[in-house]
Amino acid sequence: MRFSRADIPGFLIAVLAGPALMVLFLASFETWDHRGTPLLGAMGANLAIGAGLIAVFSRFIRNWDVPLSLFSILIVIVIAVIVMQRTGYDGSGLATGLKLFGVLTFLLLNLAVGGQIFWHGLIPVLDRRAARAAVAGDQ
Repeated sequence: MRFSRADIPGFLIAVLAGPALMVLFLASFETWDHRGTPLLGAMGANLAIGAGLIAVFSRFIRNWDVPLSLFSILIVIVIAVIVMQRTGYDGSGLATGLKLFGVLTFLLLNLAVGGQIFWHGLIPVLDRRAARAAVAGDQ
């Protein structure tokens, strides 16, 4: 398998996403000093497997504009929710709306990435398989 320029985002994701998600997990659940159970190892392995799968399939993402813009919007929403929580407005309608908009943005991000992987990764494989079957059937 040859690597191309399209694989660079996958390499970056593979190197940076796992540790970044682990730091996010540690900060979110305040498990920095967790000892005595295999929680951190299990979470690290699960996050690394997810980041690795994302890195492998990032080769099939041709248009990075939509996923990156949705990811940027999601980061802004997360920052806004954190600010609202720290200022005491967590139970307000605006905070709840931001959280719901964050969930919607996350779903759209998954659809944008999954759709591109489907159209640029799975469909060409199925087309090549059907073409080989058609050639084998003609002979």
